[in-house]
Amino acid sequence: MESDIDLINKTLSGGSHHYGVLIQRYSDYLFGLGMRLTAGNRALAEDISQQSFLKSYTYLASFDTKKSYKHWLTGIAVNCFRDAVKKEQTYTELETIDEPVYAPDLSEDGEFFRLIKPLDPEHRSLFTLRYVYDHSVDEIAQLTQLNAGTVKSKLSRAMEVLRQCHT
Repeated sequence: MESDIDLINKTLSGGSHHYGVLIQRYSDYLFGLGMRLTAGNRALAEDISQQSFLKSYTYLASFDTKKSYKHWLTGIAVNCFRDAVKKEQTYTELETIDEPVYAPDLSEDGEFFRLIKPLDPEHRSLFTLRYVYDHSVDEIAQLTQLNAGTVKSKLSRAMEVLRQCHT
């Protein structure tokens, strides 16, 4: 199995078909992250995944190969989520879709989606990155461009909201 860095270098050398391997490798991860960030909104999670891959491909030349591609992609996804939240008022889901749909089994996540529903989008994303994807506070601060102290404070507030709503 080729490393992410090898695939990125091959893509940048004109082999854009190599990027498809990265998409296959991380599509479930990004979709799962999107589902958790959006508290189960499948259509929005799909949009976030697609936008993340498009932006990643567009800015691939700026990727620092000394860092983790997955970490970089996660940061892009969080930013796409933030952008989507800003546009959420104008976001409408299509009633009918005439294309095949990939539908991973998320039945076990229903309780999680209900748990985090009371959180606002920012607190939801911080909570998900910390307690589902086990990112450190410093990593979350880097991904979200917040100070580590701010991340800790917002995580504490998120936990308090959840305690109040679920006790």
